[in-house]
Amino acid sequence: MSRDALVVGINTYSYARLKNLTAPAQDAEAIAKLLENYCEFNVKRLPAVKDKPNNTICVGQKTGVTLTQLREAIVQLFKPEGRNIPDTALLYFSGHGLRRNQGIQEGFLATSDVNPDLEKWGLPLQWLRQLLQESEVRQQIIWLDCCYSGELLNFEEANPGDRGKGRDRCLLPLPRV
Repeated sequence: MSRDALVVGINTYSYARLKNLTAPAQDAEAIAKLLENYCEFNVKRLPAVKDKPNNTICVGQKTGVTLTQLREAIVQLFKPEGRNIPDTALLYFSGHGLRRNQGIQEGFLATSDVNPDLEKWGLPLQWLRQLLQESEVRQQIIWLDCCYSGELLNFEEANPGDRGKGRDRCLLPLPRV
């Protein structure tokens, strides 16, 4: 049984009205170690930096994550090329979440390069929902530790929509205010 995880912790943001954080990278690294040591997950970290003293890879405290990097890593997790589809895929995201309310309410995972003044909001949760529905991964776990993470649940398709097809989805939004 193969288990893959993408653990994301974003501390740094270039948008002046979005303060930098201190906990997401630490939280993400702690989750990554637990998944590796106790749950037998193959973990990819974002942002990944080399911890020279320990000669290991860890979640970077001061390294940014672009929208392109986040999107590509999530696609690689839930829709990998070839036939190397994991039985279980887990996405953990810690950082800022944003919400736009212009006629409809939309939630976003904020990447380091967001700038709402220029209509750069980050990764749309609607896109993530659609990707999950199209994914062949049988067990999907989404763990969001950010503001507005509950937006992921604001759709009729919150259940896997695949009853009887052997697919499970667990959504763990940890909304912050």
